[in-house]
Amino acid sequence: TGAALFADVSGFTSTAEALSKVYGPRQGAEELIKYINTIFDGLISEVNRFSGSVISFSGDAITCWFDDLVTTAPGVANGPQRAAACALAMQSAMRTVRSLVISGDQSISLAVKISIAAGPIRRFLIGDPAIQRFAILVGDTLQRVAEGEHHAGRGEVLVDEVAALSLGGQVLWGEQRETENGSRFTVLVKFHQAVTPSPWPELPPHSINEDQVRPWLLPQVYQRLRDNLGEFLTELRPCCALFLSFSEIDYDHDPQAGHKLNELICRAQSELARSEGTLLEVIIGDKGSYIYAIFGAPTAHEDDTGRVVKAALNLRDMVLSLDWHATVRIGVSRGTMRTGAYGGRMRRAYGALGDDVNLAARLMSRAEPDEVLITNRVYKAFTGDVRLHSSDLSFEPRAPIRFKGKSEPLPVFAIGEIRKERTIRLQEPDNTLPMVGRIRELAIIEEKIDLVLAGQGQVVGITAEAGLGKSRLMAEAIRSARRKGLVGYGGACQSDGIHNAYLVWGQIWRAIFEINPDAPLRRQIRNLAGIIEELVPARLEALPLLSPLLGMTIPENDFTLTLEPRSRRSALHALLLDCLQAVVHEAALQNAAGDRCGLFLVLEDVHWIDQSSSALLEDIASSITGVPVLILLAYRPVELKMDVINRLEALSYFTRISLSELSPAEAEQAVRAGYRPA
Repeated sequence: TGAALFADVSGFTSTAEALSKVYGPRQGAEELIKYINTIFDGLISEVNRFSGSVISFSGDAITCWFDDLVTTAPGVANGPQRAAACALAMQSAMRTVRSLVISGDQSISLAVKISIAAGPIRRFLIGDPAIQRFAILVGDTLQRVAEGEHHAGRGEVLVDEVAALSLGGQVLWGEQRETENGSRFTVLVKFHQAVTPSPWPELPPHSINEDQVRPWLLPQVYQRLRDNLGEFLTELRPCCALFLSFSEIDYDHDPQAGHKLNELICRAQSELARSEGTLLEVIIGDKGSYIYAIFGAPTAHEDDTGRVVKAALNLRDMVLSLDWHATVRIGVSRGTMRTGAYGGRMRRAYGALGDDVNLAARLMSRAEPDEVLITNRVYKAFTGDVRLHSSDLSFEPRAPIRFKGKSEPLPVFAIGEIRKERTIRLQEPDNTLPMVGRIRELAIIEEKIDLVLAGQGQVVGITAEAGLGKSRLMAEAIRSARRKGLVGYGGACQSDGIHNAYLVWGQIWRAIFEINPDAPLRRQIRNLAGIIEELVPARLEALPLLSPLLGMTIPENDFTLTLEPRSRRSALHALLLDCLQAVVHEAALQNAAGDRCGLFLVLEDVHWIDQSSSALLEDIASSITGVPVLILLAYRPVELKMDVINRLEALSYFTRISLSELSPAEAEQAVRAGYRPA
């Protein structure tokens, strides 16, 4: 038992806007975090001074706990008394730092509103220790403290009935307020006699070892600190925010509540890790239980929008699969956010803050049960990126929603049912801004295209860390290849598809064979058989071997029934190699102008390639010596130990292009060219 304290700092949004106008977006963000850290340092210092603990950050708010067990020390007040004294001390601290002069006579001020609730709580230790642990407080006491915050005004301290009973006549009381649920709160004015502070004792040196610290930090944060690189500094980054609410856990009465919550969080962390997103917060409040995840920080990817959309659907399905019949609502937004470490000297957190974070939370609250709502920015980014194969998802417009702080209602979309995709040839990318830098790299690729047009097959591997422009260079390479007469097909490996046989090649060959997924299966098989008979009639008996590649169930025949697994793969690859050469030959025959032509195959995110696709890539790459085929690969350098990459690099016609960061001059050119965070 004890007292929970919820302190919400209001005014950050208007402060951020004012600082951005005066200093510009980036310096404004730096000035803002200095101000935020000063505010939180003052608040958290008071929590420590009265033997309280900061349990969690939630954006611009902190949840704290003051345990009654601390009162076993002589002369130490109980939990509600220490929480109340801390709250008044917090308000006093705010009066010394809340006003910030930003230019001339222009100043802005922040304020904090605080609520306190007393009673029993349950404390759960949840989360995968290999990713991050969370200490979570749950129960009716936490519900009430969150409820009280909604009825507190700027600069006020609101106390619930249980805490007020404990404080009794020790304090001067203000007005009473009643919530919609019938809970009563009273404004705390002051103590008649000051409560003696009881700060936590200093920890002896080396009292906490590295093994104890590691599970409580995000892996990226831990590694950065361990490498003596300091904490992540505040910066503006394009990110995607995901909020997911879930219900049906009775925290006060269900003995399995902790197990249920831990199962959900561990599975959510695992799903997010597969997409390389980050779970930042687990929040239990009066509006329900929810999690907040971010894509784009600390690690950024070119396809973060695609990752967050797929993760949202996978998380929804995961929650719905739980045997305790949870209801789920999800909101997703995209925009520029302030990312980095923030807080006080004694308690800090890694987070992402901004309008679009709040927008995702509001979308979550507006979603229907089991629905995923996304903003217009997410919809446009997802449907506008050819790498995301967005046609396999449907998006249903919802009535525009008016949000606080927005002058116009915002378009909103719900992600509908997955629909079958009809793959097509790669089209020329639609990039409105010029590519900056990479001139030498693009020239190398164009030289290889010319060699392909001369009948010499080539393999080009573009390798770089996430966010350094692999996909942008790939887009320019596709543009050049198409303009020079090559016909292209492409696919992308997926982080959650390393056990799906032929995942990336399935996308490519369905397009080459012109598979129409909307047609009945018998017609698909009949059309496919006609194409194989036209291209390589001698291989028609191997038709059933295409089943795993194309995701179709093609009846076996006498030839395929006798094949052992190794022989089946060899026969399948032989069929595909012959088909590829036949497609090139057909393209040459259909070129009425007599110009040189050929094919190019694009495989992105090869660091996630599955074993079957890897074997087929190696076989195809080894067979194009005298065939006008260009294979373009994109992958991360951390995966260069992959056997398939090592063997491909041994080919005389393989070229590796390694990308590094843009030079300062190129970075400036990018800014001048009109690049802006999306």
